[in-house]
Amino acid sequence: MLLLESERTVAAALAVRAIADGWDTGRLGTGTEVLPREREVLGLLGVAQGLASARVTEASESLLEVMDRHREIEASVAGRHPLQEIIEELGLSQLGRMIVMLTAAPQMWGEIAQLYAIVANNGTRAIVDEHLLRQLLGPTINPHELAAELDPRQPLRRFGLLRATSDDPRPFTGLAPDPIILARLRGDELHEDPLGELELLPLGKPITELRIPEPIAAPIRAAISHRAPRPLRIVVRGRDGSGRRTLLSSLAGLAHRRLAMINLHYLGEGGRSPIAALNHALDRCVLAGWIPCIDGLDSVAADDRPLRERMRHALATFPGPLGLRMDRDAQPPIDPGYLLVDVPDLSETERLEIWRTELTAHGVTSPADTLGPLTSRWRIGPGTIHRVVAHVTEGGRPNIATAEIDQAVSQHLERKLGDVAERIRHLPSLADMVLPVDIMDSMTEFLARMRMHRRVFEDWGMTRVASTGRGITALFQGPPGTGKTMVAGALARELGIDLYRVDLSRVMSKWIGETERNLGNVFSAAEESQAIILFDEADSLFGKRTEVKSSNDRFANLEVNYLLQRLDSFLGIAILTTNLGTSIDPAFKRRLAFRVHFPIPDEEQREQLWRSHLPPTLPTTADLDLADLAHRYPLTGGSVRNCVLRAAFLAAAEDATLSQDHLLRAVRLEYRAAGKLSESGPLE
Repeated sequence: MLLLESERTVAAALAVRAIADGWDTGRLGTGTEVLPREREVLGLLGVAQGLASARVTEASESLLEVMDRHREIEASVAGRHPLQEIIEELGLSQLGRMIVMLTAAPQMWGEIAQLYAIVANNGTRAIVDEHLLRQLLGPTINPHELAAELDPRQPLRRFGLLRATSDDPRPFTGLAPDPIILARLRGDELHEDPLGELELLPLGKPITELRIPEPIAAPIRAAISHRAPRPLRIVVRGRDGSGRRTLLSSLAGLAHRRLAMINLHYLGEGGRSPIAALNHALDRCVLAGWIPCIDGLDSVAADDRPLRERMRHALATFPGPLGLRMDRDAQPPIDPGYLLVDVPDLSETERLEIWRTELTAHGVTSPADTLGPLTSRWRIGPGTIHRVVAHVTEGGRPNIATAEIDQAVSQHLERKLGDVAERIRHLPSLADMVLPVDIMDSMTEFLARMRMHRRVFEDWGMTRVASTGRGITALFQGPPGTGKTMVAGALARELGIDLYRVDLSRVMSKWIGETERNLGNVFSAAEESQAIILFDEADSLFGKRTEVKSSNDRFANLEVNYLLQRLDSFLGIAILTTNLGTSIDPAFKRRLAFRVHFPIPDEEQREQLWRSHLPPTLPTTADLDLADLAHRYPLTGGSVRNCVLRAAFLAAAEDATLSQDHLLRAVRLEYRAAGKLSESGPLE
């Protein structure tokens, strides 16, 4: 604060000298001249009149003393002070430094604003403008150098450190410092963005406390310790919740600076163009001393090359260090010379250790039951684990049941999937389903792949062999009603996990890159939660690529290509259903672990279906001939269910016991509903 008070004294001394000079030249008159304002006119023309020479000498000597004292105070201040940080970060000259303080002084001290008003001698002018700065700095400053410092291309104006407060032409354009600069000069702690536009992360853990493998930690240490000729660019790639923000925040903490998240998905919402909004956000980071972290760069403007090039230029010309948070395998759209950090996926053993460490750090020595199910069910990273544990331990409870943690993770991930998928809550049992033997064998293998995933890939080391295609993906194809969706639900129930049906109407978008971003969120959330994602009627999304004859064809093919790449790296469970398998692109089929055909049930299976759909509580006559129904009508399981339901309502309407006649009438109604005039052949 001593240095800041010294700055105030310097500004006051400069203003007093300017006032004395105005008195001496007659520019500031008393109004007693023979000719109205004669001395003021001569003073404005620079004619020396010697009206207050003693005052000028006194003010100049006082200014020299104040400046000498100020330099002594500045030299005695230990370490870097806010103004010095601003000068170094923006590369300001000594003249630029003076301009910053002179424009900030009237905003910080009212008496300085009053002195400036006397110097200006014009009630309609702004508090500070270029002309006033000339008067304050006096004859020792070349006015052309002052004008150059205030050029919009120079740091003071380019980064928004000084902003225009009026539309008057130069040199009478009002000038004022950005509020962030005022806050920094006062020594305020900028823990939050005053405008609420950017998310500021708290200082991260010491880098030594992060679980970073040595092959990754070594180049990070080298990049930080090496003074490169240009500012550092760090690209951190990984899955959601893998700790990318934590790592970048810790790196920012090494410089005692905060990380400011700039999400490109939300830029431009206030009416600015994306580039103008990005530059504005970067400028505010410069002024505040925050290290920006760009999020969403891999999916924004995916097919707009000019926009991507402008973004590349904006990031390349940023004067300080910055980080990029990107998805796994995304290509950084920035100039070469960056440090690339790929955050690896955690094994189940590593996840278990992180769960224990986080719970212990929050005062929970051990949960009420085992943590094992958490590590196998939830494929989440350290960032998500940290947020979940912080949530469930609010209030300082010492004992937390695993079920509570499980529910918290489920809610966290349901929020992610809920925007584009619907959770199916009523799941059938696989044991109650009527399926051919070969399909049941495929389902047994499906369940084994899920349950034995850790043993095969981690314990037996098959990760080295299967670097891609480690997820469990299946294509269920067959006529409607053959049980494709029900089997997906039964598998989820057997595994004790959730089933989400992807709503393609909410996934697919007319905006370029939006469909890929939505799909990326679906796959990432499914990987974390180990939920089964179901793409019902998948033909529209996984269809064959076409010859490019229009821009629509090109964009559709881009979506297919994205899906092909994402399936290669997918570690979760996905099931695609289709009525016509011929419409699925062959490249997708090669990447699927299971391809299961669901045929129309044979006669024996149809009889089992009729029996399984008649619950014991349903009142029926003793003469039901289900074998005859199975023989006469080649219905699928879905149609049998509909017929039984129709027959039950027909019987209820007559207040009668369900009979063979009710079932026959229901079959006829089912065929009519399907547009069939005769009750023969399959219902498709």
